[in-house]
Order: sequence, then C-alpha cells, then structure tokens
Amino acid sequence: MRKKCLTFLLCIAFIPVLAGCADSDKASEPKRITITSAEDALKELEDGNEEFLSGNTAELRTDLAENGQTPYAVVITCSDSRVAPEVLFHTTMGELFTIRTAGNVVDKYEIGSVEYGVEHLGAPLVVVMGHSDCGAVSAAIGGEAEGSIQNIIDEIAPSVAEAKKTETDESAIAAMTEDLNIQNTIQKLRTSTILSHLESEGDVKIIGAKYDIKDGSVKIME
Repeated sequence: MRKKCLTFLLCIAFIPVLAGCADSDKASEPKRITITSAEDALKELEDGNEEFLSGNTAELRTDLAENGQTPYAVVITCSDSRVAPEVLFHTTMGELFTIRTAGNVVDKYEIGSVEYGVEHLGAPLVVVMGHSDCGAVSAAIGGEAEGSIQNIIDEIAPSVAEAKKTETDESAIAAMTEDLNIQNTIQKLRTSTILSHLESEGDVKIIGAKYDIKDGSVKIME
C-alpha cells in the first residue's frame, strides 16, 4: 500500500513537469502569421533580421564571408512560399545554391545560374524540384494568364498537353503535368554545353524531385 501511494505521489509530482514540456514543445512549433500591409511586412522582416543577428550564426557567417561558399547542391524549385529548400532539407547557409521561379521553369538566366553553381562553386548535384498542388501548373491547365505570367504558362503548356493524352481526371492531369514539367526543366538544363559536358564526364549529376506540400516528403526522381 505504501509503495502504491509513493508511486501515485511521484506521478502527481511529474504532471506539472510533463505539462511544462508539452507547453514548451507547443510554443516551439512554427505558427502561421497574417500580415496585410507593406509596413507590417517590413517590420516583420526587420525584426526577423534582428533575431537572426542575435543567434549563433556569427562564426558561420564569418567563415562564409572570408572563405567563400561551397554549396554541395544546386536546387531549382518553385517560388511557392510553402516550398523552401533550406527549410525542408534542414540545411543552413552555404549548403544550397538555390534558384526559384514560379513553376520551377528555366530560361537563359536560370540556366546561367546553374552553370555558375556547378562550374565555379563546384556543386556536384543539381536537383530540379517541383511540388504538389502547384499554382503555376493549375494556371497552365487553365490556359491563360495576364502579363508576363503567360510566359510561364507557355513553358508548362507542352507538359499539360502530354498529360491530357493519358489522363482525364483534373487532379491526375495536374499531378502528371507537375512530373512532366520537372523532366522538361531537366532537359532544358541539358541543352547547356557546360552542364551536359560536366554530366557526361560524371562531374555533375542532374536529377528531379517532387515535394509533397501536405506530408512534407521529397520523392527523388532519377
């Protein structure tokens, strides 16, 4: 009986501790913020930079500034704010050389950036990463957009047409278009003499990947 009482008392004693741990874990979870004005947005950025400066990155920043960057991967991905390579791959400064465009499409500027990343910075891996529920793909399936967004639509349109040859369901068309668009970007990268030469020599590997915005997983598509 005494032993049972002691066990009960110990359990009661630990309840506040466990509750505190739970509250701490909950407090550390990232939360979505809602900002509606440019002034508030700027204030959020400034506050964020102050928090960054007060962190423990000083040594790394000094090293990168004095010794230069040596990223191990070039990542071409969508501009979608939910798709942040440094976050979802859990990296820090100096590890990824990132190029982002809506729909993860590329043209001469993006291809030139990839060339710089592999030829001058020495990254051995190039990853073209699309994602599920891509807004640019949805717009391309819709067919038209205003302004320069139409250029992105036109780039994705061939993948839409190819997907529609075998798929009829809207979600299936979108998913296949996302996959085909990744492959299309890879093929455009391979039109670069520099990239195709480095890949043929085995100095660089170019692969595709797809991020699931719901479950957070990245599927490699080699």
